[in-house]
Amino acid sequence: MKRNIILSIMAIAWFTSCRKMDDYKSFQGGKEIYYPGILDSARVFSGNKRVLLWGLFTSDPKIVKYKVFWNGKESSIEKDIVRSTGIDTVELFLNNLNEGGISFEVRTFDAKGNSSVPVNVSGIVYGNNYADGLINRGYNRGTTVYDDNTGVLTIDWVSVDPTAIFTLVEYIGTNGENRMLKVTDVEATKTFITDYRKGTNIAINTAYLPNITAIDTFYVAKKEIFKR
Repeated sequence: MKRNIILSIMAIAWFTSCRKMDDYKSFQGGKEIYYPGILDSARVFSGNKRVLLWGLFTSDPKIVKYKVFWNGKESSIEKDIVRSTGIDTVELFLNNLNEGGISFEVRTFDAKGNSSVPVNVSGIVYGNNYADGLINRGYNRGTTVYDDNTGVLTIDWVSVDPTAIFTLVEYIGTNGENRMLKVTDVEATKTFITDYRKGTNIAINTAYLPNITAIDTFYVAKKEIFKR
C-alpha cells in the first residue's frame, strides 16, 4: 500500500513537471530555450574615468563571448572568450566613462547566439570633480622647524582624510641632490629628515585612494611648497 502511494506521488510529480515544461515550451513557441551560464561573482572596481569589471566563468564550456551594456544600453562592448576546463577570470577595463554612479548589464552567449539571463552590477567612476576636492596633508607651521644644532628638519603633521594613502616629500639634500621621501604612515604625527639643506624648497604632494578597492591613485594637482 505504502509503495503504491509513493509511486502515485512520483507519477503526479512527473506529470506536473512535464506539464509545466510543455507549458513553458508552448509559451516559447514550442521550442526549448537554452540559457548559457552567467558571469559569476561580478564586481566593479572604481577608477579615474574608468572601471575594472571583474568576474568568473565557473561553468558552461559552451560560452564563446560576453557583452557588457551601460548608459541605458546605448554603450556596449563585446569580447570573445575561449573557455578552459577550469575557472576563467574576466578582467575588463572600461575607459572614458563619465564621473558618477554607473550600472552595467552583462550577458554571455554561446555559438548559436543564445543569451544568458542578465547579470547587473554597479559601481562609481571618479574623475575631475573628485580630484579637484583633494588637498595636501597639512602641517603645523609653528612646529615644523629646522634644528641648527642637530641639522634635522621636523615636519609636524596635522590629521589627514582617511582615504589618503601616502604623502610625497620632495626636498634638496645636503649634497645638493633632489631627494624624495614617501610617508606611508598616514597616522604618523611627525617626520624627521636628517639630510635637508636648510633654506631650500620642500614640496608636499598627497595621494588618495577613493575607496579601498579602487584601481587608480589620485594626487593633489598642486604641490604645497615651503622652506625652513
